[in-house]
Amino acid sequence: MSLAQDDRSAVRPPPSFTCHGPFYRLQRKLGLLSDGDLAAPRRALMFAMLAWAPAALLAAVEGLALDPRHERAMLFDFSAYAFAIAIAAFVLMEQAADRRMAWLLGEFSARGIVLERAREGLARARHNMERRTGSALAEAIALIVACFLSAAWILQGAARVHGDSWFTRPAGGELQLTLAGWWLLLVALPLFWFLLGRWLWRFLTWGLMLRDIARCELRLVATHPDRCGGLAFIGQYPKTYVLFVFSISTVVAATVLKSVVFAGTALASFKFALLGLIAFLVIAFVLPLFVFTPVLLALKRQGLRHYGALVSRHNLAFEAKWIDDGDGAVPAEETLGSPDPSSLADIATAYQLVSGMQVVPVTRQSIAPLLLAAVAPLALVAATRAPIGQVLGAAKGLLLL
Repeated sequence: MSLAQDDRSAVRPPPSFTCHGPFYRLQRKLGLLSDGDLAAPRRALMFAMLAWAPAALLAAVEGLALDPRHERAMLFDFSAYAFAIAIAAFVLMEQAADRRMAWLLGEFSARGIVLERAREGLARARHNMERRTGSALAEAIALIVACFLSAAWILQGAARVHGDSWFTRPAGGELQLTLAGWWLLLVALPLFWFLLGRWLWRFLTWGLMLRDIARCELRLVATHPDRCGGLAFIGQYPKTYVLFVFSISTVVAATVLKSVVFAGTALASFKFALLGLIAFLVIAFVLPLFVFTPVLLALKRQGLRHYGALVSRHNLAFEAKWIDDGDGAVPAEETLGSPDPSSLADIATAYQLVSGMQVVPVTRQSIAPLLLAAVAPLALVAATRAPIGQVLGAAKGLLLL
């Protein structure tokens, strides 16, 4: 039985980024979620508190929760809060991401874009996405990389402080972790990097699924008013990652804020790095949509050829009827419709739609939420050193509002 036949003969659950893989099965066995209820808000709060609360308690036990020196005060470390916020955001976005992905995939069939004979290809693209998303190897690699990055972050943080901090202290020329530091190394940071890695892998599997869909036989319309052949809806997918972008920006902003507030670093020194982060995020989320570029380019070329010829025939017929010079070159009845002024405007509009087609199905409206999510935490940091009106003006210009 083919995948398309299997889709018609049995009611399949909606496509999901989340309900696959060893980590999902572990959470299900622990009763944190079920197949019918991801319990995202509850798990988001639980994971955030798991990362932050024990570290704060252990720091308090060692007298490192509050201290005149900000490096020794865990409650003054903006990064500790940022990591907890990011972890909560990674979990919260799971349910919304699944709903949006199910809607986007459903639109290919609902809009008649995927022909009946190509349904099997669409079903196979979904199957491959779910298989990749649930890869045990991918999650194992994400966990290993998460542990490595956690150790690297601890070492880098200790080197930046040049002395003892709430998570490390020098002892006999060696670096020694505090109790809170051990929790940070073994639980909090690995959890953050692991969840980040899982979302990056899901992002890659989504891009591969779009590539597979682009290879299906798609029924696109060159004169579609969305100027993307009817594919503009797929350009809405970046909105799925608004919380993801917000969480990354929050972590970066917290690091910048510590340098600005406690070390007196000029905010301007981070300008190019922050603009680079925003540019990278936008490019990264637009890049997967380029898989449709060859399809849209071919559609645009074909449309320009067909509608260009149609406009020529129609306009010649119009002149033959209304501005007859006696040569009778093109009989009016041989062209589409009636060669009168209204049809002249209609066919010109159709040609303009084709000539204005975009070859990447993305719009400013689909990217603006990502930009806002990236800019908001950084704007709060900028507000500590610049007038709020100036900050908002710069943010407005960046968002192209």
